[in-house]
Amino acid sequence: MELKQKVMNFVDENQEQMFEMLSKLVQINSENFVSHGNEKECALAVQKIYEDFDLIAEYYYPDAVMKDNSDYLAGRSTDVRPNVAGVYKGTGKGEGKGSVMIAAHLDTVELGDEELWTVPPLSGVIKDDRIYGRGVGDNKYGIVAALYALEAIRKSGIELNRDVILSAYCDEEFGGGNGSIASCVKYPCDAYISLDSPYGELMVVSVGGQALKTSLKTRDTQDSAALAIDGLNAVKEEIDKFGQRRRDELGENPYYAGTQMQESAYRISDYFCGKAGTDLSKGGMNFVFYTDKTKDEIYEELNAIEKTCTEKLDKMDIDFGGIELVSRYFDYMTIDEDEDIVQMMSKNIEEIQGKPTVIAGACLSDYFLYLKHGSPKSISYGIIGDFKEYGGAHQPDEFITCKDFVDVTKAVSLFLLEWCGYTIK
Repeated sequence: MELKQKVMNFVDENQEQMFEMLSKLVQINSENFVSHGNEKECALAVQKIYEDFDLIAEYYYPDAVMKDNSDYLAGRSTDVRPNVAGVYKGTGKGEGKGSVMIAAHLDTVELGDEELWTVPPLSGVIKDDRIYGRGVGDNKYGIVAALYALEAIRKSGIELNRDVILSAYCDEEFGGGNGSIASCVKYPCDAYISLDSPYGELMVVSVGGQALKTSLKTRDTQDSAALAIDGLNAVKEEIDKFGQRRRDELGENPYYAGTQMQESAYRISDYFCGKAGTDLSKGGMNFVFYTDKTKDEIYEELNAIEKTCTEKLDKMDIDFGGIELVSRYFDYMTIDEDEDIVQMMSKNIEEIQGKPTVIAGACLSDYFLYLKHGSPKSISYGIIGDFKEYGGAHQPDEFITCKDFVDVTKAVSLFLLEWCGYTIK
């Protein structure tokens, strides 16, 4: 039997075990609350899985290895939020491009309003060729896909020539990043693959951007939220112009023009005044933007918006709290499509999917941190549903299809054979 077919057969024959493992991980709450998170129980479960699969399992805290890093983000409690690695040591013999890390994050966004779900968000229900649950796509499937991609090779009587690091890391959501940076610092590799991308596409661009928030307060006590709403609408008017510029610029970018990413280049995530009849003098809005501009260019625009909003609100007897950071700034970064890792992964995805690989640009994710702190030979690939779609990332009824799950596992497995080189036992 052809070697590659033997590896793919293993994935097919063990897919039910894959589905069940993923379901169990989804059943573990690992919500990210920005300043703290619930990753520990899931991390311990993944550590046990790595040990059971005869990998060198390492459980560690990001702050222990990267707190002095220039991109360290304070206030995220990553001194007590763990990463887990499963290390496979290659033979060190023969041909091979180099070592590689395959990464997926442990944390999820909050469960949200459970009444909007048709299944319990932590159920891990498997039905109708789908697996449901918060974090199933974003991003726990990646932990299991990476594991079984490697296991398919090992159980087929093959030894890889180069090291493989499986990384299940904390605090990706809401612009965290300490977990991914720590994995790069602790395990320097020749290449990195983030499995945190949508549609079965291969990402070679990491879009820039950030999550931000604004606030305001009327100078006089109010018995109605009307004035605060008027002020907030005045702020929104200015920020809407900023957002439209972001959409326009991505409309000129070949990786984003005409895509959902362009449409989503400016999103309001929260908009509020008062609270159940109290705090009627206060209001605020949170928003996210995508860009291919530099941080300095964007901050120059934001400073001008702050000045304009301050002047507008002053005339309304409202104090503007400014524009504050919610997440780190995501740098716009790219890898050339001609790089060997891109060409190799693209070929393997096409072989599994039976159609040309779509090469595209990613949304805000830790992908840029692998390019920046890991290796310029870093790519992102995955099967997450879009934020705007039913069952997509962060949505009620979040799901992945079983077929996509199997396909991504096979594609990664074929990539490992080619990238790391191998020896038949």
